[in-house]
Amino acid sequence: MNFINFNELVNHINITLGSFCNEFGSKRKELAKLGRSPKRGILFTYDTDKGKDWAINEGGGIEVQYHIGFVDNFIRYGLGFNTQYVPFANQMTTIAYMQPFMNSFLEQEAKIREILPEYSFIYGNVEQLKNPIDNNYVLFGKSQSVVQKSDSYFIEDKIFDEIIQDLKKQFEAYQIIFEHKNTYKKVSMDIQNYLNVLNQKQQVILQGPPGTGKTYTAKDIAEQMILSIVTKDKKTQKERLESTDQFKLIQFHPAYSYEDFVRGIVAENKNNQIEYLTKDKVFAAFAKEAYKNWKASTEPKEKVAIETWVQKTLDNFKSHLSEELENSVDKLMITSKAYINRITENSIRYISDAWDVDGGVPNSDIIKMYLANITTRQQIIDNKELTKSTNSLATYWFKILELFRKYIADKNLKPDNEIATIAEEKYVLIIDEINRANLPSVLGELIYALEYRGEKVESMYAIDDDNSLVIPPNLYIIGTMNTSDRSVGHIDYAIRRRFAFIDILPKIIEGENFELDLFKKVSALFIKNFDEYVVDNTIELKPSEHLSEEFRPEDVWLGHSYFIKNGSDFDLRKKYEIIPILKEYVNDGILRQSAKEIIKNL
Repeated sequence: MNFINFNELVNHINITLGSFCNEFGSKRKELAKLGRSPKRGILFTYDTDKGKDWAINEGGGIEVQYHIGFVDNFIRYGLGFNTQYVPFANQMTTIAYMQPFMNSFLEQEAKIREILPEYSFIYGNVEQLKNPIDNNYVLFGKSQSVVQKSDSYFIEDKIFDEIIQDLKKQFEAYQIIFEHKNTYKKVSMDIQNYLNVLNQKQQVILQGPPGTGKTYTAKDIAEQMILSIVTKDKKTQKERLESTDQFKLIQFHPAYSYEDFVRGIVAENKNNQIEYLTKDKVFAAFAKEAYKNWKASTEPKEKVAIETWVQKTLDNFKSHLSEELENSVDKLMITSKAYINRITENSIRYISDAWDVDGGVPNSDIIKMYLANITTRQQIIDNKELTKSTNSLATYWFKILELFRKYIADKNLKPDNEIATIAEEKYVLIIDEINRANLPSVLGELIYALEYRGEKVESMYAIDDDNSLVIPPNLYIIGTMNTSDRSVGHIDYAIRRRFAFIDILPKIIEGENFELDLFKKVSALFIKNFDEYVVDNTIELKPSEHLSEEFRPEDVWLGHSYFIKNGSDFDLRKKYEIIPILKEYVNDGILRQSAKEIIKNL
């Protein structure tokens, strides 16, 4: 077959596809929920005035698309994913439009490759689907060569027929991606709504009765916020989240304290001697990492680059000193009497034989002195950004700084020439069972810091004379709370005002592995209007006559996860999990005595 230009090739393909063009258009109208019918007899639309070397199906700019292109005597075609600017699509970012389709491809990839075994990534790769960026294009398809003649192009008939058959065959994969995306979008709309609340408030609590998937939902929100995807396989999701430094999950319990969560004193054995050190705990350490990223993303990249280099060089210097201490017979003297005796995570320690305890120069002070180009002891005393100890111990600070400078000079070290821009990352902390701890006691001064992000608050414990703590704007907190448990701590109004509360209620799970009939029977113990709620989950729940008037159904209604069959004997779950908790509800006065007979007949 001969063709003069790309426009003629596109027209010939549309004609040869024949009725398939109408079949495709009708199905896409259904999948995309379009109000109007597409043009008949056309699959690929091509604007000759723009002179592009590619064409896509009508309306495919913000969807998975049928794509065909002609570049360098190769016809490339397949299923395309576009994050380039589309003029008429302004309600969301290009990534937000395309990502549900990308996620659908990733989750259905094995099935798609089975349908299209000869297809591969022609443009881009699978990593660009997992981690999409703006102004990018990925094409999963095939490439066929074309012979160029003096005034036209030639492609063998059997190759052209292969292209036609491939375009028809990939329709099944196209539908799988689109249909799965539609399901994904329904599920993810709740996640998107929760994300909107979290982005605005920065800390939320997912509250609801047992078994509604609060922790499950919290992980979905965290993964979407950090990695821009919600993985269906929860084992894979766990691996993804745990592999990033931007995620942390902890669980509160009644014995949890400020010293466990924020900062406290720990005892460590050093050379058979007990030493008491103040250390950052889970929250303070996580907040510090988030703060470093936030601060680096907001400052000039040249400043960030030099600070990063100094920090890295200081780490190497401390490793060098540690080796010296381990291998050298002589003391590492810094004055006539004082010498370096050990290296800690946060400082370089020094001592004299006449002293009972050692002193330490904090890492932060060494970095600040180096960046300030300090050359005299008096400059250290005058510098208000250094820790308070410098006023009386400036000599030791200056000697450590001189040692650091000598290390840099001896190694001929210089800052990196390449300066990279650091983007702000989002850090997510999930606090499971947040109301099981005494929150005012555990949070302490953080109650203030939660509202005033980026501002310093003073901890009751200091590390190297610095007792400040900062919660940066890029740290998000998701708490989960079981509303049926009355044995746990009350959340007072001061804390409640700083969190947004989101109800996570029971719902029907689509699929054969859900015990719908039993779910309905149990739900009738808590609400009257179950059928209405299934249709519209925003309506007000009407309490069942079996529910005590002291309780809201939103707080105690048994959640859907109890009714999911996971491969084990479901009768065992009903006998040993569902019925016992319902009986406990009766004993605790949550359900009235009238529920006993119904529970017995389950």
